[in-house]
Amino acid sequence: MMRVQGEEHMEKEFVLTREEENLLLDILFQQNYASEILAVELTDIENGLKQTDVTQYKKITRLFYRLKNKGY
Repeated sequence: MMRVQGEEHMEKEFVLTREEENLLLDILFQQNYASEILAVELTDIENGLKQTDVTQYKKITRLFYRLKNKGY
């Protein structure tokens, strides 16, 4: 499930189909945005703008470096 923020900063929820999820991922990789999005997420966590636990932070960090090592 993906959360989308509306104009009035109210959170609305909607569900992407598997096909939509795959399409989004394909485009993120084709445009080389996947690692950039992870970098922004890590920066937000490190600067205290987003909260997460250590396990999630480590997972994001590992994924970021994995993508960077593969050229994404």
